[in-house]
Amino acid sequence: MTSSAERPFEVQAHRGGRLFFPENTLQAFCSAVDLGFRVVELDLHVSRDRRIVVAHDPLLPSGKNLKGSGCSRQRIFSLTYSRIAGYDCGMPHPDFPLQQRIAAAPPLLSDVFACVEGHMADSGSGGEMVYNLEIKSWPQRDGIFHPPPRDYAALVLGVVRDAGMLRRVRLQSFDLRIVREVYRQAPDAACGLLAEKASSIRPALRRLGFTPRWLNPHSTLATRRLVRQLHARGMRVIPWTVNTPEEASRLRAIGADGIITDVADGGKSWGHS
Repeated sequence: MTSSAERPFEVQAHRGGRLFFPENTLQAFCSAVDLGFRVVELDLHVSRDRRIVVAHDPLLPSGKNLKGSGCSRQRIFSLTYSRIAGYDCGMPHPDFPLQQRIAAAPPLLSDVFACVEGHMADSGSGGEMVYNLEIKSWPQRDGIFHPPPRDYAALVLGVVRDAGMLRRVRLQSFDLRIVREVYRQAPDAACGLLAEKASSIRPALRRLGFTPRWLNPHSTLATRRLVRQLHARGMRVIPWTVNTPEEASRLRAIGADGIITDVADGGKSWGHS
C-alpha cells in the first residue's frame, strides 16, 4: 500500500469550485478543469421521476426561472426533472465576489460526467477527473426529500455504471444507511463517511459495519492524533471546507491526505502537488 507520505496532497473543488461560477453548475465544473483540479466534489438529490440531480439543497431556489417568470422554492423530490430544468441556479453568491452571473439549471449527474469529460478532451487537459459524490440523505426524511436507501443507492450507482465511472467515483454521505447500502450493492466502490462532530466518529464507524476508504471530517475536527488513528485503520482523511492557505498547510503538516476547498486553483497557488 502507498503510504500517505508518498501520495500527493489532494485538493478537491468543493461543489465544483465556487471561485468564478455558482456552485454545482456545468460552468463551475469545467472551470475546475481549467484551474487544474482533478477531483471535484458535488452533491446529489433525486427528482420525482428518479433522475439524479446535482444540487446542494433539497429545495430549489426561488426567484425568476430561466424563462423570466417567478418561481417558488420546491422540493427537488417533488418535481420531475423537466420542471427542475426550468429553475435558475446561476445567481452569484455574495461570499464569492468573483462569481459570474450565468443562466444555469441544476444539471443531471449524467450531464456533469459528459460535460467534464468532453471539456477535458476538447481542451487537451491531462489526467483523469475523479468525482467525489455526496449523496444527500437524512434518516427522518425518506419519502420526503429522497427515496429509501436501497432505492437511492441503486439509482446513483445506475448512473455511475452507465457512464463507466465506477472506478473514478467516491460515494460519501453523512447518512450511515446510504453509505452501507452503496457498499452492499457495489463492494468495490470507494465509500466515504462524512463527519461534523468528533464524538460521532467512533460510534459511526462501529455502526457502519465495514471500514470505508475515506473519513472526511470538518476541518476543525482534524488533529494529528485523529489522522494517525484513521490511517492506522486504512482510511484516508480529506477535511472540508478549507479556504485559507494557512489551514491547508496545517492539515498537510498533520498528515491529512488533502482538502476540500471552494477557492484554491487546483492547489497550485498554495504550493500543493
